[in-house]
Amino acid sequence: MKFNPLFILPNLFTAGSIFLGVLSVIYASKGKFEIACWLILISMILDGFDGRVARLTNTASKFGVEFDSLADVVAFGVAPAMLLYFYIGMDYGRLGMSVPAIFVIFGAVRLARFNITSSSEPNFFIGLPIPSAAVIVMLWVLIDLQYGFIKAYGYEYIMLGGSFIISILMVSNIRYPSFKKIKWNFKSFIAVILLLGIIYIYPQETLCALMSGYVVYGIVRWIIITIRFSIKSNHKDKNP
Repeated sequence: MKFNPLFILPNLFTAGSIFLGVLSVIYASKGKFEIACWLILISMILDGFDGRVARLTNTASKFGVEFDSLADVVAFGVAPAMLLYFYIGMDYGRLGMSVPAIFVIFGAVRLARFNITSSSEPNFFIGLPIPSAAVIVMLWVLIDLQYGFIKAYGYEYIMLGGSFIISILMVSNIRYPSFKKIKWNFKSFIAVILLLGIIYIYPQETLCALMSGYVVYGIVRWIIITIRFSIKSNHKDKNP
């Protein structure tokens, strides 16, 4: 069996994602938090390319799937967790160590569950995807670096609590929309162009608003579905 040199391409993107994740940890340990944040975002972009490159070059493999999962643990589990620890966790003793550790553990559980289960709803993720969780934590740090309303007023515990909730969402059964099979048309094209323009002007604020809205959407949708199911169940019990 001949070795296909194109097999290297998608795995280079995956390796690059790991490399940037490790660099993010190093920069965070040195107090260079803004660089650490953007490295996580760039790592997410590389992570989005590896699967697409594998499909385009017909080099998808089980090795690539496993390698990608291990890369995600580093880039979107360890990197944001250490960013959180070095940014605020160091001042909160065992609590400040426990929340980042839980983030990594639940992120790994999320990836393992994703690998061994197949969703009957291809347009949804079961549980918050770990890259989304990582970017949310990263954006919270970026926003605070710019406006300083968390550390300046002693609200670090809010970020720790929010990160813990994000960790729980990763292993929850709450469904989040997947945009992999989105159908593009002229209106969506115009909307993306406008959105990119807004992101260029207000990058941190826009991305934070979008990702926060994504998280809240999943929770609100779950609450509405739960209430409707409860109402239907009560109605059936009253009218057998």
